[in-house]
Amino acid sequence: MDKDLPYWVALNEYIKFGPRSMARLYDYFDSMESAFQAQVTDLIKAGIPEKVAKGFVHLRSEIDPAKLMNEITRNQITVVKIDDDDYPSLLKTIYDPPPLLFARGILPAADYAHVAMVGSRKATDYGLFMAKKLASDLSDAGAVIVSGLAYGIDEAAHLATVRNKGITVAVIASGILRLTSRQYYIVQKILETGGTVISEFPLRAESLKHNFPVRNRIISGMSHGTVVIEATEKSGSLITATSALEQSREVFALPGPVTSETSRGTNNLIKMGAHVVTEAADVLDVLQVENVREKATPAKQPDSKEEAKILEYLSKSPIHIDEITRSTQLDAVKIASTLSLMEMKGRARQIGGMYYILV
Repeated sequence: MDKDLPYWVALNEYIKFGPRSMARLYDYFDSMESAFQAQVTDLIKAGIPEKVAKGFVHLRSEIDPAKLMNEITRNQITVVKIDDDDYPSLLKTIYDPPPLLFARGILPAADYAHVAMVGSRKATDYGLFMAKKLASDLSDAGAVIVSGLAYGIDEAAHLATVRNKGITVAVIASGILRLTSRQYYIVQKILETGGTVISEFPLRAESLKHNFPVRNRIISGMSHGTVVIEATEKSGSLITATSALEQSREVFALPGPVTSETSRGTNNLIKMGAHVVTEAADVLDVLQVENVREKATPAKQPDSKEEAKILEYLSKSPIHIDEITRSTQLDAVKIASTLSLMEMKGRARQIGGMYYILV
């Protein structure tokens, strides 16, 4: 197990440590454990503003790294650090990539085209129809659909992809353990078809207004292109489009009636040079994706009921065999033999000390 991981997570719990502060801590200290235990003077030397450093030291006793890791294990959450191999490669290239991603499900392979689809929460029937059609057709071509799990266009894109057995990534503006009942239902559907839900925020952070622009840079940052379906002139979707442009990504917009409030934003994007999109081929042609690529598919189905049970608890975060035994309530001998078979099939790996990870 990465001994420093609990301290990455613990530091991330202090909301005033944004991506740049976390990067400064990583660069200055020899470990994140040292950063977590540092005094105010050392934090200031690392480049942390004095007020922020004092606030952290004052609240540090309320942050328990071991307790946080237990929550992560119990809820089958994968923690992906920015220096991990499976961190989304495109996202690493943006100005302020999140230092940590908390994920449920498996992050799609980087070699699939990732297309962000965003739009109005108060979408029209036209917008919802086109979101569903584009998401379905793009996922048919092998694209991963990335969106924000909000009402309206986001939700339509996620669910259309799920119904089409495609892969979709939901990037949320709250902590990964702070889903609403509606979000939880959709997330379960996303996970069933091999998709992922991710967040950079503290585990139980509320979905605050200022989180959404921060979240939007991830949606565009991990995507090759962003499609805006419907947007008013001051829509949050336009923030995502702006982020995409700043990240040198392609931006697409669906034209709509000039009399429609929800088409004013997209029509203005087209005036400013966004690609017009009326069908999936418009996106695929610009991104140079051939409509013959094998569709992204979820992991193979388990070969036994024991394997299925173990897979509920395996993730990229190491888990000890004793914890697997306790959680699954299966016979210890059966656990050991099933894990051995899973290693032989390349579905699990022991990384030492009887800790296992999902492959």
